[in-house]
Amino acid sequence: MRKTLIFGLCLTVITGWSLMATCSVMAADEPHTSTAGADDAEHHGDDGSHAAGVPLDFKADLALWSLIVFLLFVFILKKFAWKPLAEGLDAREQRVRSDIDAAEAARVKAEEMLATHETKLAGVQEEVKEILAEARRDAEHTKDEIVAAAQEQAEATQNRALGEIERARDQALKDLFDQVSNQVAAATEHVLGRSLDAADQQRLIGEALAEVTSESN
Repeated sequence: MRKTLIFGLCLTVITGWSLMATCSVMAADEPHTSTAGADDAEHHGDDGSHAAGVPLDFKADLALWSLIVFLLFVFILKKFAWKPLAEGLDAREQRVRSDIDAAEAARVKAEEMLATHETKLAGVQEEVKEILAEARRDAEHTKDEIVAAAQEQAEATQNRALGEIERARDQALKDLFDQVSNQVAAATEHVLGRSLDAADQQRLIGEALAEVTSESN
């Protein structure tokens, strides 16, 4: 359609150019025609039909030559100008189509890249959520381990304290028993006036402890 429009415009320009040339030729020949008409009127008198027929023949010849010139210009234009012009238009149209195709391909590629980045971003977000969840689980596990270790350490400390208390009590009782034994033996020896052997000391200590136990109950 574009080619047809340009070709029509070219034909219009050529037609106008030919008509202007025709008008110029007619304007240049009008004085000669008027002079020839006057001479014919003087020589032939009332012979008006012949004088009127000459301009008609002249206009027909001029129109024929104008048509020939017009067709010649059309032929020259089509042969030498129309082909390069059409090739230029085709090349321009091809460039425009190539640019449109390239823009469309770039748009599609951009959309694909955007979709890929969105997918990667979603994956990263999911990975971050998983890392945070794992960190929370590790923190809970670590807290449980710390609490368990603290409880175990507290129990061990308590057991050590109880053991030390038990040993201290046993040592105190032993010291007290030894002290009481020595005092009982000394008192008995003082009363009896003689020394006691180990068997007598054990018997007396056992009797004293039994009395102390019965009194405490």
